[in-house]
Amino acid sequence: MFARCKRVRAVFTVGDSVLKYLTGLVVLILLLVFTSPLIILWERRFSVETVELNLLVESLILSLITSMFSSILVFIFSVPVAFTLTTIRGSFKRTIEAAIMIPVIVSPSAIGSIILLFFAKSPVGSTLNRLIGVLNDPKGVVLAQFTIGFPVAVSFYTALFSSIPRVYEEAAIEAGLSRLEYLYRVLLPMTKSQVLSGLVLTYARVFADFGASLIVGGGIRGRTWTFPIYVYMMTQYGEITVLSLTLLIYLLVSFALLYTFLTARETPRSLEHE
Repeated sequence: MFARCKRVRAVFTVGDSVLKYLTGLVVLILLLVFTSPLIILWERRFSVETVELNLLVESLILSLITSMFSSILVFIFSVPVAFTLTTIRGSFKRTIEAAIMIPVIVSPSAIGSIILLFFAKSPVGSTLNRLIGVLNDPKGVVLAQFTIGFPVAVSFYTALFSSIPRVYEEAAIEAGLSRLEYLYRVLLPMTKSQVLSGLVLTYARVFADFGASLIVGGGIRGRTWTFPIYVYMMTQYGEITVLSLTLLIYLLVSFALLYTFLTARETPRSLEHE
């Protein structure tokens, strides 16, 4: 019996080693791939022309700003929609969710084309475009990013709100709060870390949008070139040093966003252990 236990323990030890080596191999491969832009920059002594560097900075700033506005809009609209979805059941809920999640399934370029057709050909859309100027404008980029990020946020917050026991809502209603007051005065403060992680996830998603932003914004150099569009243009027509610097910055921004998301997501667990 004792010998059998030792053999089982040995098997588990070998298995654990294999898992560690496999994880280390994956990390090593990722490091080799993701550090290639830095190696190229080092070999070329970080030599980048000022004109290209200025355009890079402008594109990065534009993406940071438009992503901030679109993420705020997504948060404002997705939270009440997600909360409402937790209160309904059946085919009606599935119909609403399917309609909201279409931008997740359909390619971003197709979504951008749909938005373009609405504002260019639809009587209502064309009127709005003349009044506020959506197409070929940074406002169009914000709208495109909003359309891409909205279903991501709704899905995230619906899952979050569904995981909260209904006893909190029942207690709030018994205390005289409306369901809307419960959402903003109890539920959101109670899940603020997860809510923040959802906001960061949304920001990361809209920041990365390329297809919809290109079509709705028009891809105008110096005006609606977001950072992902700039990456594409440098890949097609740019010099390898500029492309390497652009990709390195993109990787750093992405890592910062993901690290923030994971930190916010892990906060409730760390509090539970204290």
